[in-house]
Amino acid sequence: MRVLALDIDDCIFPNDNTYIGRMDDSLTILEMNLKRIVGMAEKYEMTVFITSSWYSILRFERNKLYYTNYDALGTHKEYYQHEYLAFLLLKKYLEPYIIGLSCGNRITDIKTLLEEHTVVALDDMDLSEIQELHYLYVPTKGFITNNMLYTIKKFLNV
Repeated sequence: MRVLALDIDDCIFPNDNTYIGRMDDSLTILEMNLKRIVGMAEKYEMTVFITSSWYSILRFERNKLYYTNYDALGTHKEYYQHEYLAFLLLKKYLEPYIIGLSCGNRITDIKTLLEEHTVVALDDMDLSEIQELHYLYVPTKGFITNNMLYTIKKFLNV
């Protein structure tokens, strides 16, 4: 099986605070990235494993993704409202493709996945230390570009 090991924050869900000021476009960018991930999952018959630190605010049971940070959401802090809207997009687009959530260590997650699968990792953290034949690390910081998709296509030999 082909698995996409996926980070979320700063990888496919950038921060709205930029060097030129607040942009308020991160949810739009996230949705564009999710559409590309779904296209990739469908075209290359991939599943998704969430390696992100978001594992701590998500639960995945019976093929359903749940948000567990409701206590923080009730604080009315803008960040948590924004986080919840991002969760709704993740659920809408990725839920049918998700096979699991991180154990809390991305390296361990990926090495475990590699025991039985081909893994493509999208992450803003350097995961190049893993050197396996059936593994591709694609540094991703904000946008999934067409060049990245070509690199993945080439790696999967499709």
